[in-house]
Amino acid sequence: MGEYVMTTVTIGGVLKGQGAVEALIAAATAYFADADLDVRDALTRGTSLTLEALQNFGNTPDLDAFCRTHGLTWHRAWVARVGQFGAGLEYWRPGLERPVEEAADEAGAPMMTWAALRRWHQGGQTLAELIDHLGQADAATVPPLSLAADSA
Repeated sequence: MGEYVMTTVTIGGVLKGQGAVEALIAAATAYFADADLDVRDALTRGTSLTLEALQNFGNTPDLDAFCRTHGLTWHRAWVARVGQFGAGLEYWRPGLERPVEEAADEAGAPMMTWAALRRWHQGGQTLAELIDHLGQADAATVPPLSLAADSA
């Protein structure tokens, strides 16, 4: 039995061919019922793809793996399950060795606890470095989803 919580996944980057579009739809549909319409809408509008639904512990492992394999940036945020686990987020983009997990508020925005802030301060990091670090975890940094020009 799982713990299903509201989960938001934002995906962006360049899809290389119509086959990649169809593969993304298939990977996303495993978790999000309206993925077909949402993917096509994001491509038409030139925006990042945002998907929302209840997910088991806020996880979408096969979709995350698909995005990494295809070089697509992704950001996944989940709400807390009181008494079980806190809200959080995880993101990956090309160039990162592995996904990065951060604490988040209930709206999916990155945040830090008092203890984490203290560790940053004791480690000598500046406020500018902290702002940059948290800014990288913001879903707004996910680029638009697009189809490679030679694939249209």
